[in-house]
Amino acid sequence: MENTNSEPRRRASAAVCDYDHTSANFKYPGLLEQHLVSELALKRRSRYKRLTRDGVIPITLTLVIFALTASLISLWTIFNRQADGSGKDNLFQSTRVTSGETVGILLHPEDHVHRKPQTLNYDWVVTSGVRSPDGVQKQVYLINGDFPGPTIEARTGDTITVSVTNALDDEGVSIHWHGIHMRGTNHMDGAVGFTQSLIPIGEKFIYEFQVENQDGTFWYHAHSHVQRGDGLYGGLVVHKPREDTAGMKLRDYESEILLLVGDWFHRSAPTMLDWYTSVKGFGNEPVPDSLLINGLGKFDCSMAVAGRPLNCSEEVQLRPIFHSSSSKRLRLVNVGSIAGLSIDIKNAKLDPFQVDGGFDIAGVPSDSVGVVYPGERVDLVIQWEENAKAEGSSLTISLDQEYYSIYFPLQCRRVQSNSFQRNFRYPNPALAPVQSFPALPSPESIKAAPRLPSSAVVSTAFRLQTAYGASSFLYPTIPYAADETLILYAKTLKLSKAANHPMGTINRTSWSPQDPPLIEIPRSAWDDNQLVPFISLPANPTNRLSKDGVWVDIIVNNLDDGSHPFHLHGHDFFVLDSQRSESGWGSYRPATFPPPSSSVEPPLVLNQGPVLRKDTVMVPRRGYVILRFRADNPGIWMFHCHLLVHLGSGMAMGIEVGK
Repeated sequence: MENTNSEPRRRASAAVCDYDHTSANFKYPGLLEQHLVSELALKRRSRYKRLTRDGVIPITLTLVIFALTASLISLWTIFNRQADGSGKDNLFQSTRVTSGETVGILLHPEDHVHRKPQTLNYDWVVTSGVRSPDGVQKQVYLINGDFPGPTIEARTGDTITVSVTNALDDEGVSIHWHGIHMRGTNHMDGAVGFTQSLIPIGEKFIYEFQVENQDGTFWYHAHSHVQRGDGLYGGLVVHKPREDTAGMKLRDYESEILLLVGDWFHRSAPTMLDWYTSVKGFGNEPVPDSLLINGLGKFDCSMAVAGRPLNCSEEVQLRPIFHSSSSKRLRLVNVGSIAGLSIDIKNAKLDPFQVDGGFDIAGVPSDSVGVVYPGERVDLVIQWEENAKAEGSSLTISLDQEYYSIYFPLQCRRVQSNSFQRNFRYPNPALAPVQSFPALPSPESIKAAPRLPSSAVVSTAFRLQTAYGASSFLYPTIPYAADETLILYAKTLKLSKAANHPMGTINRTSWSPQDPPLIEIPRSAWDDNQLVPFISLPANPTNRLSKDGVWVDIIVNNLDDGSHPFHLHGHDFFVLDSQRSESGWGSYRPATFPPPSSSVEPPLVLNQGPVLRKDTVMVPRRGYVILRFRADNPGIWMFHCHLLVHLGSGMAMGIEVGK
């Protein structure tokens, strides 16, 4: 079987360079220009020998011709790097990759922060194929032959056009652009059942949207079936233009690295969903088998469960994540299906400063940062210690769904090797919940992914769930009270009338996609599985701060024993409060605490300090969150749990914003 794990990671290209020579494949940074000059030089040297031997051309003229040709090629390269991105032949848009010696995806902000907004065109073909990302063979989804999909880099104001051709054998597909507001282009959001139908087999759909007034770490993934769990995802980074950072205090780092980190199942995502919703699984979340960073990992074949035969190879060699111990900005995305994760790096401090779509937080340098739940992102600067190069370094990921309490102090223990298992009624003995990867190309760096001893302790841990936002004049002023309040109850129900198969519900409604999608049909044609409250945009809002929209509070009560990371499409929100009951059930009680919009007094439950701004938030088990967002983007926007089996079993709804 074909195994492409040794291939270096690629960036997406707005127009892939198709030049392919018998001795070179130009998918490497800068090599095209070098090869054109080198190949031309070889040809001219060969011809020079032949012609000068015959006395046809003097050596001086030959050198002049060679130098002039090389100069013209260099000028042509520079010109095309600055050309409009809509062209198909621009070197600026040709595919680049990082070195195959490292796992981290090297980003190129220098290509974007100084130029003007432009249109970036992409051609994608979605297929599937067998890969062995962690040594275990599995059928995965591919975009242009890549798993994960190619990385898109853009700048604020760019228009992104992606032509997606469905070349799968027997299933439709759609792509959601996680965190992008899609302002004015609701129909490009990619949410099957809400804004589009599946792209049929053999057909093409063109996504076109502008990244307006946004920058930060985003990503894209399938929003059809449970295809995200089998690898249909990739990175999307929007760089802030340099003129927008003038006069601002910037963090000091030399390069930017993207890490797409997540849990991984050796069985297919549909198989895991079927097990979860069956009597056999009975609503117990499946436990992952492995962990991947940018589509790479290492599974210990000796830990395979006897009842699940695997095609497993021990020959996978872990490559270091970084080239060197220079200062780096790390953009971390949890692309997993079910598990939250924490990160720490040996001989380094981690300084978190942004979450989700470029929203500033008041971070402090720490040994560990977490928990990052599926769909969430965090940006941090790696501050290496002096002994990192000599002693080597390792990056450790701790899968952690429920172990940390939201009330833990800053000083805390790392998850122990069996604590992750205790949160699942059906533990997976093959899983190492704490895994380490070599961080630097040093002989002292670890060469495997061992289980850490249960006594391992991290001295300081930065808790994202208790972080404060950093004040910014770019953020809208949060009003004293909201205009409207939505009170929601999320619960996994097992009803006898449904043969006790678990159903994810919100306010006792279990969602399933409708076709044609809701955006194309009147409300009277919607079925009973659609919970979509309507937020009206009046001409004269009652709140004087709601000039361009209506402020809405969403109170999400979690009636389950596990957490639910909820994601809102088309908007972001402020996290006013997050509570988990110390005992019993901790639902928000309107009788005790009136909804914030019903009182002229400040709500008693609001956070003390600058409020965190996000687009994905963890709702703690047996607890609740209060979110406030400005509904100013007309359309039907999905709001759902980002755990794949919960979404796949119906824990989703929509919010319609309009007049």
